[in-house]
Amino acid sequence: MTEKRIQTLEEIGFVWDCFGDTWKEKLEDLKAYKDVHGNCDVPCNYGVNPQLATWVKCQRRQYKLFVDGKASSITLDRIQTLESMGFRWGLRSSKKRKAQQEQEQQQQAAAAA
Repeated sequence: MTEKRIQTLEEIGFVWDCFGDTWKEKLEDLKAYKDVHGNCDVPCNYGVNPQLATWVKCQRRQYKLFVDGKASSITLDRIQTLESMGFRWGLRSSKKRKAQQEQEQQQQAAAAA
């Protein structure tokens, strides 16, 4: 591609890295969420911005793949950016937490009997 064509495309706002731009847009949405709620714990059923909820879930999934040494779209730079905002990787819903606690209590009771 010629320099002139590149310059023309850039002048009309051509996006060269649409995935990077999308990630940055969602990061800005997450910052706005944190400004309002004081944390980055976007619920999976966040009706105000369901795309943000999906994006947050995807970041957690990609992080897990990254940690497990599997192919992942998340980078160390993105991980550090999210962590600097207080992003938590391993959230469980309160229902799951409660069910897990009840299961642990039942196991302890069974072991004690």
